[in-house]
Amino acid sequence: MTPLRTLPAWFVCLLAALCVGAAPAPADRPNVLVMMADDLANEDLSCYGSRRIQTPRLDALAEQGVRLTGYYAGNPVCSPSRMALLSGSYPARLGWRWGVLGYGFAPKTGMSPRVYTIAEAFRDAGYRTAMAGKWHLGAQGMLPEKQGFESAYYIRMSNNQNRDMFRDGGLVQEKWDNRLLTQTFAEEAIRVINENSDKPFFLYLPWSAPHFPADPHPDWHGKSGTNRSGKYTDVVEELDYRVGQILDALDQAGKADNTIVVFTSDNGRQSGQQGEEEDPPFSGQKWQSLEGGTRVPCIVRYPGKVAAGQTSEALISALDLYPTLAHACGVDIKLPERAQRIDGVNVWGTLAGHFYKHPRTELLYWHGKGPATAIRVGEWKLMFNAGDENPKDPPLADGPALYHLKDDPKEQHNLADRHPERVEAMLQRAKELLTDVYTDQLPIGTWPGTESPEPPLKAEDVWGPWIK
Repeated sequence: MTPLRTLPAWFVCLLAALCVGAAPAPADRPNVLVMMADDLANEDLSCYGSRRIQTPRLDALAEQGVRLTGYYAGNPVCSPSRMALLSGSYPARLGWRWGVLGYGFAPKTGMSPRVYTIAEAFRDAGYRTAMAGKWHLGAQGMLPEKQGFESAYYIRMSNNQNRDMFRDGGLVQEKWDNRLLTQTFAEEAIRVINENSDKPFFLYLPWSAPHFPADPHPDWHGKSGTNRSGKYTDVVEELDYRVGQILDALDQAGKADNTIVVFTSDNGRQSGQQGEEEDPPFSGQKWQSLEGGTRVPCIVRYPGKVAAGQTSEALISALDLYPTLAHACGVDIKLPERAQRIDGVNVWGTLAGHFYKHPRTELLYWHGKGPATAIRVGEWKLMFNAGDENPKDPPLADGPALYHLKDDPKEQHNLADRHPERVEAMLQRAKELLTDVYTDQLPIGTWPGTESPEPPLKAEDVWGPWIK
């Protein structure tokens, strides 16, 4: 057999492109179900090693597809993380400065209406698009029904911030019961799955659980017994059950084999929620750009296309879901002239197990309070700017910190002094990428008739002292 390195470069590129897989014909397009939990960490799922929480339905889902161990949410806090998934862009490219809607985001702002969302791309390709869950990306012209979702049943903010439920922009319930939200959103998802339609569906289900406050459903309250994390465990185990109900509905509707299912989380653990943890796999938490802030579970199932029982360590970001799912479904992304730049890459070949070079080799990190803080290149991560407000990233008084993540996932051993050339190369690459992001960005979205509250940041505004 001829080694690949001896073949002409153009032939290798052609082979790689073919191995990614041809897009399906319109009549064969699969349904898509994207579920995103809120503040769920790796150590909260038994298929990722939890010994305190039992998640049998998600464990089974992982056995039926691919379990990603190098997957990153789009940001360590929820609003920008959602922006990243729906846009395929770094949140900073969409004008995000820091924080979440209701804390840090200026009033009457959100994700820009100029963003051409994944829902709009699928809608324009002939899919029926639906959403059920937590929006948290703005009101007025920035609501889900304005951003490509033909059917939208949602709470506008986090479950600790408001008590109103909306359907397609209209108020349908005041003072909902937080204990029943997971059940309510599951029922809506099942309704969408069971709709009689000739069109395939794209269903986005951003759960409000297990975000604080942890209020278990009456049927789950106390079910975990003496588990040290108490109510939180009850909430996660109910979430697992509701995911199972939705997967059962796909089976009963005869749609399971032709549906791509994605389950992930918007960021890592929330301090004080989980209770004691024996040995979390990563350092850090929500808000931080340490691994525990954004490295989260992600499971992908597509029978017959994604091999069952696989685990992938490939570097993959929530940014990549947009172009990847579009490719898998034969959706041509036709960005309008004034829309966002997409930072995501198509990783379908990796998910499907094809022989080709994985396209993502690097990723930028931001702290939830705004600073760009780190870059990952391959298995190496360089922290070049510490978050300056609680919860803090590690102080970097003596210079950047370099970690080899495969050997040191908890980021405890700074190897910068041993690899000065690597540090310099990664600093320069971070500067190039950040310059690109901050010189080609959309302004933050605002309510109609409202002035933008602040000018977009520039690259030099977020560089650390050593990247300059």
